[in-house]
Amino acid sequence: MTGITHLRSIDIAATDPATLLPFYERTWGLERVPDPTAPAGGIALRARGAEHHVLRLVPGAGRALERIALGAATPADVDRVAAKVRAAGAVVLTGPGVRADGGYTVEFTDPEGRVLEVGAGLPDHREPAGRAFGPDRLSHVVLNSPDLDAAKAFYTDVLGFTVSDTYENDLMVFLRCNSQHHCVVLAPGEWATLNHVAFEVRDTDEVMRSLGRMRAAGFDTIWGPGRHGPGGNVFCYFQDPDGNVIEYTSDLVEVGPDWQAQVWPRTQENADVWGTSGGITPAVARAMANPPTGAQR
Repeated sequence: MTGITHLRSIDIAATDPATLLPFYERTWGLERVPDPTAPAGGIALRARGAEHHVLRLVPGAGRALERIALGAATPADVDRVAAKVRAAGAVVLTGPGVRADGGYTVEFTDPEGRVLEVGAGLPDHREPAGRAFGPDRLSHVVLNSPDLDAAKAFYTDVLGFTVSDTYENDLMVFLRCNSQHHCVVLAPGEWATLNHVAFEVRDTDEVMRSLGRMRAAGFDTIWGPGRHGPGGNVFCYFQDPDGNVIEYTSDLVEVGPDWQAQVWPRTQENADVWGTSGGITPAVARAMANPPTGAQR
């Protein structure tokens, strides 16, 4: 194991990050925080938990995944990751070293060009966010992968993730770095883009209250509510004003040392064991395919 402990945050590009801020603060339930490491024009947003931020909105082409940040236990673990990344022939962009906020980080690319950061000793919040609603943490990120075999090998052999479950023929690969069933999921896709990002709330009731609040604000689900087979989590999917697919989720399975990975048939029944979501429509599939700006859908 490399010592990677959890998914910390992601950066999503927007042509004008400030235009998305009201949605993520007032409707989705995050809170803006100062961030000395944010790029010019970038906006960091925290959830209700201790993580410094779970989402950054940064200037760039819309709906683009700019960075995935992962936590590590110690600086020595960051060094270990850096050594394995270099040995695998991947590109190290910065570090390992101390950055402006005192964290010890390394930044590199995966085989499909995504920027990843692994850090230890990063600042966090001693007090919970003073919000009456909103996510507690970042749950997982699902990545579209044109070369899923190469991506799977990198995340498992180099970064030390473990496969928890798969859909048949690797139509989705659920990866974990701690006791949570998954924090990174790989899905076959035409482009190396963000499929969706999931934010955890405390329980099923909170998922449903969040659904009611979103509907009252004029944002209905594109899929859900329902409960997945792999991972067992409750879900409701939405799109933000830029078209990014985002999810409220809860009740993700905790995985013990005796967990045996299962191959699930790729059926609507396993995608939603409750049968309440209405299924994945062609419109939802197109939104999750998420072609880069300018590409043909």
